[in-house]
Amino acid sequence: MDNLLLPYLSAENESDRQQRLEALLLVHAAPRIRKILRRRLGLFVTAQGVNEQNNDAEDLYQETMTKIAQALHDLSTLPGQADIKDFSKYVNRVTVNVCIDFLRSKSPERTRLKDSLRDLFKRHEELVAWMHQGEILCGFVIWRNTGKTFFSEQQPADLEGRMDSFRAARFPHEDITRAPITQVIAELFDWLGGPIEIDALVAMMAVLLGLQEQRIESLDDESRISREAHFLASAVRSDSDARTKELLTLLWDSVKRFPAAQRDVFCLSFEDLDGQDIFTLLLSNDVITVTELARDLGRSIEEIILLSERIPMDSETVARELKVARSNVYKLRFRAIQKLKSQPFLVTKIKLP
Repeated sequence: MDNLLLPYLSAENESDRQQRLEALLLVHAAPRIRKILRRRLGLFVTAQGVNEQNNDAEDLYQETMTKIAQALHDLSTLPGQADIKDFSKYVNRVTVNVCIDFLRSKSPERTRLKDSLRDLFKRHEELVAWMHQGEILCGFVIWRNTGKTFFSEQQPADLEGRMDSFRAARFPHEDITRAPITQVIAELFDWLGGPIEIDALVAMMAVLLGLQEQRIESLDDESRISREAHFLASAVRSDSDARTKELLTLLWDSVKRFPAAQRDVFCLSFEDLDGQDIFTLLLSNDVITVTELARDLGRSIEEIILLSERIPMDSETVARELKVARSNVYKLRFRAIQKLKSQPFLVTKIKLP
C-alpha cells in the first residue's frame, strides 16, 4: 500500500477520514488530473475544477475525481480490495482511461486508426511501441526504451503546417493517402528522428490521411501559447531543491519588474507541469514570504490569500479579474513569456523551441 494512503485508511472516525480523503483528492490527485486533461485533450480546468466555457472539461474532471474517490472509499470499507501501490500512478491511469473513453466517443475513426497502429507495431519487425515513464512511445526498434524526441515533447500547435512540410519532403509527387501505411510510418519516423508518443503519432497520421471528425473544444487561443508555457514550466524544474529555489528566485526577480499588467496576467495564469500555481511554487520553496509577495504585487495580504485559492486561472477568468479584454490577456502573457525567454538563466537551462 502506498504510504500516502495510510493516514486515510487508519482514520479513527468518519469525520477524520473524510478530511483526509479531501486532502488526497485536492492536494495529490487534482493537479495530476488537470495536467493530464490539458496535455492529452487540451482541456483546462481551474484548481477548483471549473471551466465556465467548456462543459466537457468540467464533466471529465468531476468524473475522474468521482472514480478515484469511489476507489478510495471501497479500499477503506470493502475487504479484499487490491492495494494501491502507487497513488500517483493510479491517478494517472484512471485519468488517462477517462480521456481514452472520451476520445472514443468523439473520434471513432481516430480510435480505429490507433488500434491499427498498435497492431502494426506488433506485426512489423522494424517498428515497435514501448512504455516509457508512464507513456506509450513508438518508433524504430533501435530506439526502444529511449525517451521522446524534442519535437514530440513540444506538441506544436501548427500540426497541419508540420505535416505539410513532411509531405513536401517525403511525398512531393505522390498521394500520401494511397501509399502503404508502413511506408508512411517509416518515413515519418525517419523525418522525426526519434521516438514519439503514440497519441501524437495518431494526430499526425489523422492529418496526413485527411480524417475529419467532430472537433474537441479545446483552449481556443490558450493553445497558441502552450509551447511557450511548456518551455517556461520546464525551465523552473530541477533535480535539486537548491537549484529549483535559485531558478525561481531569478524568475521572480524578473517577473516583479514587469509592467503591472504583464506581471499580473503572468502570475494569475502560470502553472508548472504538475499544475502548481506561481504563489505555491514561490512560497513552498521559501523564495518569498506572503508579506513580500503582497508588496511586490501591490496587493494586501488578504487579497493574496483569496487569489491563491483561485489560481491558476484560464484567460477568460484572468480577463474578468483584471477587467481587461480577453485578447489583451493573450498579448500581455505572450510578451511576458518572450521577455523571460530572453533571460540568460532560462536560455541556459533548456534547449529553446
